[in-house]
Amino acid sequence: MKPASLLTGLMLGLLVSVASQVQAHDAIGAEARKAYLQKLESLSRTAQSEAPPAARAAALVDAGRTLDEIRTLLNEDIISHGRTQGLETSILVDQLNATPWRLQVSPQTRLFLANQRPYRDALALDARGKHVPLARFMLMKNQFYDSFTDDPLKPIGQDARTLQDMIDHGERLLNVRDPAVDSEEVHFILAIHYLQAQRAGVVPAARCQSRFAALLKTFRERWPSSLKLATLEALSGS
Repeated sequence: MKPASLLTGLMLGLLVSVASQVQAHDAIGAEARKAYLQKLESLSRTAQSEAPPAARAAALVDAGRTLDEIRTLLNEDIISHGRTQGLETSILVDQLNATPWRLQVSPQTRLFLANQRPYRDALALDARGKHVPLARFMLMKNQFYDSFTDDPLKPIGQDARTLQDMIDHGERLLNVRDPAVDSEEVHFILAIHYLQAQRAGVVPAARCQSRFAALLKTFRERWPSSLKLATLEALSGS
């Protein structure tokens, strides 16, 4: 199987599995729509209040997770039916788009992109709180899966600064012990970022090769049966 096919399968599986855990199928009813909007409004008030920075940053991360939950439902709907369905879904998207919480559609994949603003704002507000690992992880994960269609080594619109930032987030997350941070996912994405960096000349080739080899070695030891390992090996040609 080609690397792109392996990774595409992983992406689709991720979207569908997460969506199935959140809510069955594609329906967003009136109560769910109101609940989402009320939650985001409450979190927004906290984030803009005089509360301590840690509390405001935590509210922003919670807002980001809420938007990710909504986005997953919308994308599962698109994958299943080719488009979002239902009046309440349309109303929710329109109402979100009238706020800073808007969700944009990728012109390449026609799926909704993550709104990364809450995570970035949380890190800017408080870079040491308990929320930091999760904010870094979600930034890294969302940026990666939103950045390409078939080939992760050909990211769309990913500039050198963004790639360097994602590598920095990944390196900082490697030794984090937080149940909300998926270590396998961190190692997987970071390894691919080093392949991207080598191809783009963003990081010296010797360092890219060294770090990729180390991450691949860890992957083989800790997750020997993972499909992600097969993807890394295929992408690297090893």
